[in-house]
Order: sequence, then structure tokens, then C-alpha cells
Amino acid sequence: MKKFITYIVSFVMIVSIIGQTTNIYNTTIYADTKPDFPKAPDIVGKSAILIEPTTGTILYEKEPHKKMYPASITKILTALLTLENCKMNEEIVYSKKNIESLTWEDSNIECKVGEKMTVKDGLYALMLASANETATALAEHISGSTENFTQLMNDRAKQAGAKNTHFVNANGLHDDNHYVTAYDMAMIMTDAIQYPAFLDVIHSTEYTIPANNKRKKPYPSVQRHMMIHPTSQYYDADVIGGKTGYTDQAGKCLVTYAKRGNISLISVVLKSDGDLVFDDTRKLLDYGFDNFQFVNVFENDTRFKTNSLDTLVSPFSTTNKIISVDKDASIIIPNNVSITDLKTEVSFHLTDDSFATITYKYGNHIMGSAKMKYVNSGSDFEKEESTTRETLIQNKETSTKIAETTHATTKNTSKEGNFSHLFTIIIIIFVVIIIVSILTAILIHRRNLNKIRAMKRRRNR
Repeated sequence: MKKFITYIVSFVMIVSIIGQTTNIYNTTIYADTKPDFPKAPDIVGKSAILIEPTTGTILYEKEPHKKMYPASITKILTALLTLENCKMNEEIVYSKKNIESLTWEDSNIECKVGEKMTVKDGLYALMLASANETATALAEHISGSTENFTQLMNDRAKQAGAKNTHFVNANGLHDDNHYVTAYDMAMIMTDAIQYPAFLDVIHSTEYTIPANNKRKKPYPSVQRHMMIHPTSQYYDADVIGGKTGYTDQAGKCLVTYAKRGNISLISVVLKSDGDLVFDDTRKLLDYGFDNFQFVNVFENDTRFKTNSLDTLVSPFSTTNKIISVDKDASIIIPNNVSITDLKTEVSFHLTDDSFATITYKYGNHIMGSAKMKYVNSGSDFEKEESTTRETLIQNKETSTKIAETTHATTKNTSKEGNFSHLFTIIIIIFVVIIIVSILTAILIHRRNLNKIRAMKRRRNR
């Protein structure tokens, strides 16, 4: 009997959740619109992409999944693996095999066999001077050989989200089996910019490698990404840094990270023509910064905001459940578009911190997503609510506006909410009737058993 009641309680809670989430789903599917995405610029590069890295939203794409040769933008992944596997004060050594493999046309910093250099110096040589022998030295230091390191590269690229990429060396020298896509490079760059040390390196215009056991004079390394040089005609104050690349087969390649206000962008341009790669990049960045904006889901999608205050209560439990939209979730949308112009898709899946995800789409463009959380009203939630109450006390005017907005939105969705609550109440009443019926049947059955036992006792006398 106890197990049966437990099952009934669980059933009621699930029905309550379904009733509430059904209400959410119905109030967030907006009418189809005729999307008018901002007009994209024309660029010379054969393949390119522009993404907002915090949401992963693609703002521009041109053959983004076409396999292309990367040249030295390969070194972004080499730098990422260096930061994840080394300390800055570790020492790398340039091997004979490494130095003898260089040709006269390879980018290099004139290293000698047996030369010792710190990982920090190596990173600057790698990303500013694009030194090929330094890329190999770092690979040998981390994995023992280039072959072992490239396996690490391919595994790490997949972890970053790369789908159509394959590396056979650490420096990007041409090989028919060494290729990437614009999308994949954007994913790798997204992981690399999470490291402050990486940002420090790519934002430097120059770095002097000190003298060492084989180098009598300091060696100046100069940044090749012209968009961060204040004296360059391509200078852009929004650009934090990136990596250039060139081979005859790859053409001119450029990966760039930039930030303006609260919007960050990563652009990838592959197989452009000479310095026109900087013009291509500027066009993409201006397109992103000038035509898009961030909006907070909790603050702007009032239908979800209303439902975030709903509390689900089981008559058989003292625990309250609360649905809440992630208050930190933001999406990026065109400037002339409102969040109500977007279509929403709600997918239900239980994770440690959410039970559903709302995906916002503008036409065929995914603009971002927000998590729907389902938490106990006790413990952490009560602490959060306590903090919120203290904040509201300090700012009564803001509190009043929020209350008024919530009240107005609640009136607009009252029909759907009432239907959901009525559905839940009917189910609860139905379950209670079943339980009462079962208990009554059990009592009657026990009473009949007692009568039969009494009759047997009288006969035995």
C-alpha cells in the first residue's frame, strides 16, 4: 500500500509539471514572420564565418563547412594545447630534426639546434612571428613527437566542436591531408579565447625574445595581424587579436577576435587575396557590431517571466517546485527585431541544472537559447529569493515596475494559466477518489475477514 501511494504521489507531481510546461509551450510559440536578416557584405574570401562566441550564434556564413587549407592559423590550436599542457616557465628545446626540416621560405626566428627557450617566449614567437620551428618544438615538448601531437590536436579539435577538420602538423605547412573549415576554426578560437594568457599574446604588437644559450642578441617578434597596429591603415580599435596564415594553396587566411560594448565576435576568413583579408574582416566585424544587439530573455520575454513565478505543489508533499527562466540567458538579434518576432522551440530534457531549453529562431537562424530551471523552493532558491527581496527593498521603484509588468503580462495569459491549473486540479481530485476507493475497499475486506474468523471461532466451540 505504501508503494502504491508513493507511485500516486510521483504521478501527481509529473502531471503537475506537464500541465505547467504545456502552458509554457503554448504561450511561447509566436506567429511566423517574414525574416529580413541584415544585408550581408560582399567579401573576397572563398570561405568565411562570423559568430558571437558566448551564444554560438552565426551572424554570417559563406561556405562555412567547406574543407580548406589553413596555413598558419593552425597555430591557434597549437597555442591552445600549449596553454592546457604547459607552464609558462617550462623550457623547450629545439631538436636537430626540427631545425633541419626548415626550408628557406618557412616563417622562422632563426633558432639553432639545442637552443633552449621558455614556453612563454615560445608562445609569443608562435603567434606573433608565426615561427614554424617553434610550433614543432612545442609539439615535441608536449607529446614527444609531431605525430603524437597531431593526434592530440585532432582530439582537441573534436572536443571544441570541429566536425570536418584534420591536422598532420603543428605549424600549418601544406599537406593535402591537413585541412579545416571556417566553422571549425571558429569553434577552436572560441575555446582559445577563454584563456587570458592567450588574449595577452594575441593583443601584443611586438615581443622581444631574450638572449639564451644559443642566441647572443635579443630577437624582436612583430605581430603580423595588422588590425591591432595603431599605425596601420587597417587598424581597428575593436580588434583584440588573432592569427594570420598564408601558403600558395591556402591563400591569405585570418582569424580575428574583437569586442565592442557587450558584444564579442569571432571572424574567420579563408583563401582571401593578400591584404584584402583585412578588408574582408573589417566588413564582417562592422556588419556584426552595427546590425545586432543582445537582449536578456528574462527581462524581455514577458511570457516566460510570468511563468517563472509559478509554484507547483503536490497535496502529498511539503516540497514546492518552482519554474524559473535562467536570468543570465541572453540572445543576440538584429537591431530592428523584437524578441516577440522570434519563433521558439521548447525541448524537454532533464539535466543537473535545467529540465528544458528554449531555442529562439528568426527564420532559419538560431539566435540563442535559454534554460528553464525546475528547482525546490527551499534551500538555494530561498537564499536567492532572500537576496532578491533585499535588492528590491533597496530599489522600490524598480520593484514596482517589475510588479506592474508582471501583472499586465499575467492578465494576457490568464486563460492558458487557468486551463493548466484546472487540468491539474481535476487530475488531483481523480487520484484522491481512487485512493479513497482503494482504502474503503480494504476496510470492507478486513471487516468481512473479521466476520468469517468470528464464525469459525463459534463453530470450534
